[in-house]
Amino acid sequence: MSHRARHRTLLLLVVAALSCESGIAGLNEGIEAVVKGDYATAMKELRPLAEKGDAEAQYRLGRMYEFGRGVPVDMAQALGWLRKSAAQGNANAELELGVMYASSDGVKEDGKQAVAWFQKAATQGNPTAQYNLALMYAKGNGVAKDDARAIAWFRKAADQGYAGAQFKLGVAYENGEGVAKDDVLSFANYAIAARDGNKEYVAYRDALGKKLNPSQMRQAQALAADWQVGKPTPGSATAAKDQAVTTAATGASRPNKCSASGAMEGEKFTASNCAVSLYGDQHSVAIWFNEDPISPAEAEKFQTSSYADGAKAGKQRTLVTIMFCPGGGATTASAAAVKSIDLSTNHAKAPLAGIQWSVKAPGDFKVERMTGEVKPGAMLTGRIVGARAKTTWALDFDVKLPEKDAAAGMTCGT
Repeated sequence: MSHRARHRTLLLLVVAALSCESGIAGLNEGIEAVVKGDYATAMKELRPLAEKGDAEAQYRLGRMYEFGRGVPVDMAQALGWLRKSAAQGNANAELELGVMYASSDGVKEDGKQAVAWFQKAATQGNPTAQYNLALMYAKGNGVAKDDARAIAWFRKAADQGYAGAQFKLGVAYENGEGVAKDDVLSFANYAIAARDGNKEYVAYRDALGKKLNPSQMRQAQALAADWQVGKPTPGSATAAKDQAVTTAATGASRPNKCSASGAMEGEKFTASNCAVSLYGDQHSVAIWFNEDPISPAEAEKFQTSSYADGAKAGKQRTLVTIMFCPGGGATTASAAAVKSIDLSTNHAKAPLAGIQWSVKAPGDFKVERMTGEVKPGAMLTGRIVGARAKTTWALDFDVKLPEKDAAAGMTCGT
């Protein structure tokens, strides 16, 4: 077994699907060529598609460079193609990047990066990513150790028929880790995991079965027999609690939080209310920071127009609006991707101090933090600080992007 192969023994790899939904000619042929080991044909079919932006082709090409299939191993190329694919939301590419960072496969081991990539794929429903993310929480690798969140993610993978996760649930119930100790539920989960005949899982099931009395055994066997893929695994009476845990982990239900402070041509300001708009075609975002509360009607109008009025009922208001591309045109936000911001301000005490600028990084501003997905309903978190002339700003936000698209917004480069 090679050095790189040994690194992967603790984390399971997703098995490449033999078909996909893309209608681009040549993709299926390229995938079939990979399966057959005809890498020359695979490269001929996949590379042009990858260069045109096909996410699945980019993922397949990255794997070829990662494992030296038809080409010399080239981890820089592998990372480059996998990142391009992941930037378009390809869950398999996100998973693979997570595995690479978790197992120091061609990159320096980085638990935090691994968790971030597993999280992206797991929230798309990838069971292998859910299992791996659960392991990270269970071990406290790249994230604070949290047995409850580990159980929640194991359960999500188990519900999809992932045997390894079903086995982990059995272990958890047998030992009382992250859940209350329960031998009946432990046996039931072991039995489900052992359906395919895995010798380790069978041994655990049989060893625990010796501890059960006849009544417990009948109950455990009935639970196992009743389970089907897609149904909650035994013990999921706590599913609502698990859902709350995983929702907290993904940030999907966090309330919007935002603050802005600084000076507008020398006039100080603070604002702690905000509204958000998303221009989905370009993956650009606008955020309105306002000193006073923003009414629901105003927030809804901003969502569709990306415009905030500097006056209300004839009175000037203090506000800051920014329009920017969190992912540089891609769907994954990052600090490095934000190159420019359209910045507008208005001050209730000095309306003439307001500005409308297009500011550039790094000369005018710095993005200290930018994470999330630029998609409807996703969370976007960031901190941007900057200064130009007598105007300074520090903008913090943790906001949910609206489900409805704005009619217009900033145009992003690709």
